[in-house]
Amino acid sequence: MNENALATLVDSGLAQWDSSSGGGMSVPMPFENHVCLIEDTHVAGTTHIDDIDELASKLSEGQKLRFERQPDNMHDKWAIRVFAADDRIGYVPCTTNEILARLMDAGKRIGGKVTYCEKLGTWHKIHMEVYLDD
Repeated sequence: MNENALATLVDSGLAQWDSSSGGGMSVPMPFENHVCLIEDTHVAGTTHIDDIDELASKLSEGQKLRFERQPDNMHDKWAIRVFAADDRIGYVPCTTNEILARLMDAGKRIGGKVTYCEKLGTWHKIHMEVYLDD
């Protein structure tokens, strides 16, 4: 790409100079989006969260969930913790976590969002969509 083409990208706002990494250009992905991997699953292990009643009451439909790999988990080497903001609310179910864990281990960005919540007796069933940021 020649200097005129680079200047056009910067002038049009499609790219920007990135001084934080010692100079260079940052160009956003033109078709960056969420790829739905699992349309509906639930957050596992919510009964083991001490303040789940309070945490579940703060959840809203569409709220982003952050996933964190836990490869040293003694019960499941594919464990993925689920966080709403900074609060751990449970895990990705072990029936669906291996492929997601392998993707995360390969550097892929996997996340989720709350689709809805229901309380069944004392159990908070938190439904979520799981997606790949591509």
